[in-house]
Amino acid sequence: MTANGVYRFTVLGPSSQGLLNALLKLALAETEVVFGKAKVKLETSCEVSAKGPACVIEGGTECGEHLAKLFTGFLIKKFGEQGFRVERLRRPARSA
Repeated sequence: MTANGVYRFTVLGPSSQGLLNALLKLALAETEVVFGKAKVKLETSCEVSAKGPACVIEGGTECGEHLAKLFTGFLIKKFGEQGFRVERLRRPARSA
């Protein structure tokens, strides 16, 4: 996994957690078609924030990056390229 494989997406305009959940579920379903449910479960994680229109996706693997790219594409279609922000978050290295 890469050191910067976690992405935080924040919608800048009006939105709802329900809409973000729906877009994330769609991206997850399509990622499962490509990689399989088990691989998606093992190689990535995602969560919609309860505090505001934001979502965090763990990339860092081919599967996780695919999920993040799909979700980004859905956000661009729904909110436009300037309608949301993506931040790469640093996370500590995993220990074995």
